[in-house]
Amino acid sequence: MSSWMVGIDTGGTFTDLIAFEVDSGELRVAKVSSEPADPSSAVMAALEELFATGVQPVEIASLVHGTTVATNAILEGKGVKTGLLITDGFRAVYEARGWARPEAKDLIDPFYRKPPLLAPQSLTHGIPGRMDYQGKELEPLNEDAVREAARALKAEGVESVAVCYLFSFKNGAHELRTAEILSEELSDCRVSLSSVVLPTIREYPRQSTTVIDAYVGPKMQHYLERLSDKLVEIGVVTPQVYLMQSNGGLMRITIGARFPNQTLLSGPAGGVVAGEELARITGQQEIVTLDMGGTSTDISMITGGRADETNEGKIAGQDIGTPMLQVRTLGAGGGTIARIGPDGLLKVGPDSAGASPGPSCYGRGGMLPTVTDANLVLGALADDNVLGGRMTLDKGAAEKAINTHVADPLGLSVVEAAAGILRIVNTNMAVDLRLAFQSRGEDPRKYMLAAFGGAGPLHSTLLARDLKIPKVLAPLYPGINSAMGLLQTSVRHVYLQSSVARLSEIGVDRMNELFDGLEARAAEDVCEEGFTPKQVTIHRQVDMRYQHQGYQLPVACPVDKLGEADKPTLKTRFDDAHHRIYGASAPDEDAEVITFRVIAEIVVPRLKLPHIIQGGDASKAQIATRPLYDLATATFGDAVIYDRAKLTAGDIFEGPAVVQQFDSTTVICAGMSCSVDAWGNLIIDTGEAA
Repeated sequence: MSSWMVGIDTGGTFTDLIAFEVDSGELRVAKVSSEPADPSSAVMAALEELFATGVQPVEIASLVHGTTVATNAILEGKGVKTGLLITDGFRAVYEARGWARPEAKDLIDPFYRKPPLLAPQSLTHGIPGRMDYQGKELEPLNEDAVREAARALKAEGVESVAVCYLFSFKNGAHELRTAEILSEELSDCRVSLSSVVLPTIREYPRQSTTVIDAYVGPKMQHYLERLSDKLVEIGVVTPQVYLMQSNGGLMRITIGARFPNQTLLSGPAGGVVAGEELARITGQQEIVTLDMGGTSTDISMITGGRADETNEGKIAGQDIGTPMLQVRTLGAGGGTIARIGPDGLLKVGPDSAGASPGPSCYGRGGMLPTVTDANLVLGALADDNVLGGRMTLDKGAAEKAINTHVADPLGLSVVEAAAGILRIVNTNMAVDLRLAFQSRGEDPRKYMLAAFGGAGPLHSTLLARDLKIPKVLAPLYPGINSAMGLLQTSVRHVYLQSSVARLSEIGVDRMNELFDGLEARAAEDVCEEGFTPKQVTIHRQVDMRYQHQGYQLPVACPVDKLGEADKPTLKTRFDDAHHRIYGASAPDEDAEVITFRVIAEIVVPRLKLPHIIQGGDASKAQIATRPLYDLATATFGDAVIYDRAKLTAGDIFEGPAVVQQFDSTTVICAGMSCSVDAWGNLIIDTGEAA
């Protein structure tokens, strides 16, 4: 019997599937329209396409899912009604948002509005009771106040409650007792405790993350339960069903239901992991990824073959403090809507037509012009080659939408208006790409741009030319590359515990105690997932800083128990890291340990990309020519159209050209050349010197 690994990535517009047969290395792919109202339906539709090729449900050995359910709940403001219990006297912490300023682009936007509180002040209650910074009780928890707050929240119809008390990361006893009382008063209510969700320092990030967990938790839990039931109904019985986490690792679907905050970047993380694999096989260790789908674009940096990681992120203006891959997301996708703004100027995004009704050219009732409509009008897309010909595009509808809502109001031709839409969306993406490089002090000329998602290869060469990036890579299946990434990683769990102390003063016994506690949690989770201790690799880290600093850096620790001789080594590693990143260090100053971290990793079977057949004559893949608009010259020229399925390793051709395939389209501009490598990647030379 065959054994198949399956990855399914649900995006805002399309749901992508890739299946890998472990023994033969055979790949099968599918792409279906997403169902925002019920994403599990799209997952089932993708599986049905796989089953139609002869794969049996019982042959699925493992299934990995990348989902945007939690993310979309925040983006669309469709989480559950959420209450918040905090230490009495600190109601303003959440509302003030840590006194954070808006992003630079928001400061110059006259129409900027602060993101709404997921737990409004009307549903926030201060509870008397206090722990000090060492976790010692200063004031007992007022249980009567907890019960009174619970009854008030019940009367308001609250479905979930976040609990975040001061210094609960040192001692969570008050939070645990509060949870017991809430379960008595609100039996059907989900409770998220900051001491469980994120037991780390800094009150506001811990509070915001806990509120997010409470806000999306019931939605995520309901979705995963419904998905699990549907998988069983169709005969997928493998216990190896995983979710992609924000940190780029996998976790069993049962654990994902308990910690939804760890899946907020589930979808984008798959693309980043796939980018790391592209770095490995191509030998290009510096890559910037551009994952442009139907709704949004995700940008990440891979340096030295590894993606950037962070403990601080934002989603729709909401701060989250869980470990995650560093991804910049902007509202730019194929379905992004173009319209005239209140100032009379053309705006593109951030709102999207999504999967339903979608762009005007889809013929599903969409009446507003989108980026996809503009690409169709300008010749980058064919009207008869979407999803392998199973979907056609209505060019007339695209032209009508652009004329009605953009061209006519601005006194432009349809072509000029379409070109304006593409210039604006490209500029928006270029700004974020520049910020990604500038924030790290990196030179774009050292990097390769890896473009994927259904729309990424359409825009990548123009962006690369603008930023003077010398090469662009379009993988074999750009439109399902994030789904590929789901099958190219390991099961991974990250456990955190803050305990602030001077390195010179904290005892190694205390440090070992903290690490042992985190490893005990890891042992419980991996056992629940069906793994044995021998399968688990443990990595230890401790975040460190100089005294009075407001930021810290992770430092690797020995896996074995720490001894006094290890403390100078930790200090040296921290000094070296600080000097490498900030250009300065203080070897003679004491350092502080802030947060202890244990990473538990289990290697599972991974997708291995096969080599494609060797060729060398790209002319065999030519199928047509058609007019393609050149934004640089503002004119149409004839572009050669290539069938991606017919290209072979070693093929070389020149632009202007368009490479078509069922899941994406790649545009090669005039003056650029393209070659095909052994894995089927398109390597485009932009003409910019490295």
